[in-house]
Amino acid sequence: MPRSPFQILVVPFRRTDDQFEYAVLRRKDMNLWQAVAGGGENDETAAQAALREAAEELGLDRPAPLYPLQTTASVPARFFADRIHWPTGTYVVPEYSFALDLTGVQAKISHEHTALEWLAFDAAHDALRFDSNRTALGELNERLQADDLPHPVK
Repeated sequence: MPRSPFQILVVPFRRTDDQFEYAVLRRKDMNLWQAVAGGGENDETAAQAALREAAEELGLDRPAPLYPLQTTASVPARFFADRIHWPTGTYVVPEYSFALDLTGVQAKISHEHTALEWLAFDAAHDALRFDSNRTALGELNERLQADDLPHPVK
């Protein structure tokens, strides 16, 4: 079954005392820092894809709360090999963003990455390559500072 015509982005975070840290991953294939990213498979919703991708890329051994973010972006369809299976006229795909609370949860990198770093907001923001990652991180940071996370995905 080909990949679905949407992308997900998951920004992992954890609480440490009275601060927050954000996980960034170094991609093996492009040697750059990003959040968890991927696409839907079969009939997955964006939230289901986000949970699956986070579990795969972070080696999670148990579920963690996933929060939808308002941040969305568009990714050119030409970057995806499965584009040939998508409806004619698909030139961009939406990217839906989420936050994942890994407080007290052990994370480890998958074969897709060479490193995982937990960073404060400014350092994470500076490390991330893509604008959509920085925008989602910024939204999450503001929400955490304001104690305004949305209800977790069920």
